[in-house]
Amino acid sequence: MSVPGVGRVVAAIPALPVGDARQEAFERSLATQVGKALPVAVLAKLADGSFLVRVADQNARMALPPGTLPGTEVPMTLVSTQPRAAFQLTPGQGQLLHPTLIYQELGEARAPGAGALAAARANPGTAPGSAADAQGAQADPRNAQVSLSEAGRMLGRILASAQGQAGQPQAIQAATPLAGPGTPEPARLAQALEGAIAQSGLFYESHVAEWAEGKRALPELMREPQMQRALADAPAKTASAETDPAAAQLINQQLAAHEQGRVAWQGQVWPGQDMHWEIHKDAPEGGARGGDADAEPGWRSGLRLRFAGLGEIAATLVIAGDQLHIQLKAESGETSAVLRARAGELAAALGAAGSPLASLDISSAADVGGGDGR
Repeated sequence: MSVPGVGRVVAAIPALPVGDARQEAFERSLATQVGKALPVAVLAKLADGSFLVRVADQNARMALPPGTLPGTEVPMTLVSTQPRAAFQLTPGQGQLLHPTLIYQELGEARAPGAGALAAARANPGTAPGSAADAQGAQADPRNAQVSLSEAGRMLGRILASAQGQAGQPQAIQAATPLAGPGTPEPARLAQALEGAIAQSGLFYESHVAEWAEGKRALPELMREPQMQRALADAPAKTASAETDPAAAQLINQQLAAHEQGRVAWQGQVWPGQDMHWEIHKDAPEGGARGGDADAEPGWRSGLRLRFAGLGEIAATLVIAGDQLHIQLKAESGETSAVLRARAGELAAALGAAGSPLASLDISSAADVGGGDGR
């Protein structure tokens, strides 16, 4: 895969750099609002697909669901402020949405969105998407204030290409089983699962940086898809990511993982045994209940497996600090009873491995009111 050189990116609406004091001050100002619904005014849709919004009296860039209309106001629940401010459209459901402040005063660029919002409330005929709105958008020169560099436009074309591939999920797709037939040895399976994520290509650029610093061996780098594709297609001068569907999809997955703090994997752990696996950052423990604002975010790992004799079992593991919490949900009450009967063995095995259980919850889809907390 070859990607043309990228020059300096000049942002028309620059966002704050990571760790900027103004972004941190903004997030501290929201600390008392955790758990509350806040109005988010959608001012404009940017060329990269994200949105210019107004939240807590600040202009910010935010990735919102497709179909969101500029000129509307969307209520969102603030679920956390650490390590970044995070909102959800429905509390406890869906992906986390992170606002990034825009440090440049927008002047007139602030007026169209606010004006459109007020106009939409007063006169539905001028709501976004109407004929009058479309005509006004063409006539108003202030709507042309957002622009992208050539590198930004190239990324936009890559994302459009990836999103246009029907049926392509935002998950790493494994081509072959991680283990051979029969019952896999746990330590080897864990190593294979780690490799499936680490060598997926999602973290290729950071691995290249580690290799340049002498912290990663070249053979490890050569197992990643970007290097494999470059080596296989080198004689033919590999097409750019704009015309390579696999490369476009991988870049799309990288950007989604960075924005959402989430990685998903789909494949077979051994022949005939499918598994869907997700890993993502969790909100700080107790963040919505007035807990320690400096608490570190936890990690949540969830997977689904279907067994011939037990049916489908969903497992969720939450790591918060040095505590491990596990939730198991079976398809039937009979299976949940079997799991409860063997719960002591699971706890003992984890304790022997140095990962003692803080809690274990076992339930079934047929249970009313939840599971069997342990």
